[in-house]
Amino acid sequence: MQIEDKEIVEYPSTLKLAGLSIGAAIFVAGGAGLFAWGQEEEDLELVVVGAAGVLFFGGALLYLLYRLLRRRPSLMINAEGIVDHSSYTGGGRIRWEQIKDMTVYELMGQRFIGLELHDPEAFLAKQTPFKRILLRMNRGLVEAAVNIPQTGVRMPLDELHAVMMERWNAASRRKEEAGLETQFGAARRQSD
Repeated sequence: MQIEDKEIVEYPSTLKLAGLSIGAAIFVAGGAGLFAWGQEEEDLELVVVGAAGVLFFGGALLYLLYRLLRRRPSLMINAEGIVDHSSYTGGGRIRWEQIKDMTVYELMGQRFIGLELHDPEAFLAKQTPFKRILLRMNRGLVEAAVNIPQTGVRMPLDELHAVMMERWNAASRRKEEAGLETQFGAARRQSD
């Protein structure tokens, strides 16, 4: 078995999940406080902001607690591609040939690996309606259709990015050796 055939499995950090859960709970409490205060003061803006905070951070809290209780891998990397469950908007199964480019970037103080896809619309079409909306909102902020946050994996992102690039290149070489020249191989040569 070659090194690039061995599956790499990443789990989220329990400590990071616990910290994010506490933060989300604080924001839920703050949103509930704004909601209650807005009702007392008959201030519709406070009621709306409070309700939005409770809904958004309450959803995040439920997801984080679910991840804490159900220990499933956040990212799996193998010869065929990746399976991303690193966040609620994780991309699921993505084959190497679907990926156009991979970059490490920072947004609002958090680091991510962004995966730009050859056909992001086809990828979005396979998602649930709610997840599709969230992913489209993300695309309004960054180019990448799929974003793997540092908080979702234990391995440092620079190291994880290097591993993913190695696997992506190996998959491209295997396709070329098999005589299957594709958009994938052409894209890989252009980015090298």
